[in-house]
Amino acid sequence: MAEPLAVAPRLQVTFPAAAGGNAAQSAAVPLDGGALMVGVAAPGANPASPEVWLGNRKVGTGLIGHDPVSRLVFLRIQDGTPPKGAEWLQETGSNIRAVLKFTDGAALATCRSTGWIKQVGGKILPLALLQVTFDKTVPQPGTPLLDEAGRVVAIVFQSAGAGTAYAIPAEAVHRVRQDICGGNGQLVRGWLGLALQAESRVPQVSRVLPGSPAATAGILPNDVLTAVGSRTVEEYA
Repeated sequence: MAEPLAVAPRLQVTFPAAAGGNAAQSAAVPLDGGALMVGVAAPGANPASPEVWLGNRKVGTGLIGHDPVSRLVFLRIQDGTPPKGAEWLQETGSNIRAVLKFTDGAALATCRSTGWIKQVGGKILPLALLQVTFDKTVPQPGTPLLDEAGRVVAIVFQSAGAGTAYAIPAEAVHRVRQDICGGNGQLVRGWLGLALQAESRVPQVSRVLPGSPAATAGILPNDVLTAVGSRTVEEYA
């Protein structure tokens, strides 16, 4: 099942430099049988004018939308035969500790998921990321990480230092894609007006902004969130 993503040539996206930034490259992973693709635009790159290449052939694409938080960019194939689609996992799971596979050149190599992270550089994230360790060089952003069945579990978000990277789990890609591809190409995030304790396993409130929806609802610092709507919350991940 993993073979289609390991066979060269691979899809590559080139993003031009934004004002004062730098150009960047990302792997592109097919969605919906190859009709759509997703890549990751690095900071300083312009996600609005990407070029997609399949080996030495330029692929005609149209930009659907871009999420500046997750940096996911969704593209639609406009000409030629769509590349073979990838099978995506629907939900990664909250306690993943797994050996994963990824493409290293034309071969498959292994890496290991070591758990979830909730902040990068001291900033609490609106989505949990997987932390992944590699025996060799960290692959480029957008590189798909596969389980034993060849399904995409996550895609590389950014390097986190020597031999370590953060990855966006499949369910987060699905959520962002649904909002961007099902709307006008933009993702509007909800705002509660509270901060959570980054070091806590449970979602414990550290701060509530005055006049925010959280304050109006009566949420106080040190409260622990137990449910969001009808969904029970047991841990912050």
